[in-house]
Amino acid sequence: MLRRSVALVFVMCLVGAACSTSDSGGNGDDDGGDGGASGDPIVLGFPADLSTDWAYYDSPMDEGAQFAVDQINAAGGVLGRPLELNTVDMRNDVAEAAKVTQQLIDDGAVYLMGTVGDGILAEGAVACGAGTPISTGLGTAPSLVGDMGECAFQVVMSDNIQAAVLAEYGLAQGYSAAYVLGSNEIPYTKDLPVFFADAFENGGGTVVGTDQYKLGAGDYSAVVTKIANVDPAPDVIFTPMYIPDSVVFLRQLRQAGLTMPVLSTDGNGDAALLDAGVKAIDGLTFSNSVCTAEGDPDVQAFYDDYNAANGSDPSSYVAVIGYDEVNLVADAIETAGSAEPAAIIEQLAQTDYTGISGQVVMDPATRRADKPAALVQMDGAEFTCLEQPSFPEYVPAI
Repeated sequence: MLRRSVALVFVMCLVGAACSTSDSGGNGDDDGGDGGASGDPIVLGFPADLSTDWAYYDSPMDEGAQFAVDQINAAGGVLGRPLELNTVDMRNDVAEAAKVTQQLIDDGAVYLMGTVGDGILAEGAVACGAGTPISTGLGTAPSLVGDMGECAFQVVMSDNIQAAVLAEYGLAQGYSAAYVLGSNEIPYTKDLPVFFADAFENGGGTVVGTDQYKLGAGDYSAVVTKIANVDPAPDVIFTPMYIPDSVVFLRQLRQAGLTMPVLSTDGNGDAALLDAGVKAIDGLTFSNSVCTAEGDPDVQAFYDDYNAANGSDPSSYVAVIGYDEVNLVADAIETAGSAEPAAIIEQLAQTDYTGISGQVVMDPATRRADKPAALVQMDGAEFTCLEQPSFPEYVPAI
């Protein structure tokens, strides 16, 4: 187990009855006090996937969000009222996501954290129909806010930003010829290669080859063969391939004797990456929403505090994102002086908040945050953090 690392193993809920709901007492680790907060609670809702593969991300989001709620309540709550988190498992079912979202709103939720799973657009449609603000959660696709509705906000980095950060990094390393590998099956793997190529070429680099792969194919030897035969040969590969696909690809790439560096994205922040073997992942650099604890004292402090309160580390770095989001929303409610959804929406559009994962400056026109990405680099089996890059000079248009 990689203590205090971005690579901590994600915890999946496997017992349906245990994972169906959680509320402000869900962790069972706070002191039971509310720091003097009184009155009706301010309810935040999270229609999350706690049952399928997306639980790798939504479960630690819930952990971090609940930890933030516990701390806020211990300090007196929000507007003097206790904060409550109501998380319900929608099992990555689109119809269930809509149903759960409506139920959370009916039960008093004034703000919703969105799932990173397939139900996000259904959640957005229901939330915006009710005038309740909702985030894209850990979802980084910049098209999400527009597709979800006028009540939606993206408080994490967006894909055009993380692609630009990677392009700037690659150019700074002296890479001039890139091979870009993507998949047209989902927006994440379709759009990130386009954004990277745009930023890389804008900075003076050249894309010498492109190819498509199939999600979940289980064998990328044909793709590797194409890369090996590109002329001129690339000096870097960019791909938004994520686990478990990236594990297979990186292993086959190195087994074929190809040694050029690989740049990738935040779908690789998982201990399962180690399954590829040290030789396959050594030197891999990927963008991420937050740095590792080893590379960022604020992240380290979060891990220490979480462990002291809960008796164990959070199941992954994603907990930092959930923690930051709840604190950002609590700050918006305090600043607005109201927990009414309309007031929260108005205040979120003006967000300028700095959390553990960096500064969130909301663009009121797009409702997407101008937030840089961190860079994580594999040193053998260690997830190390490169210094937090500044916001990129050039960001591809959506």
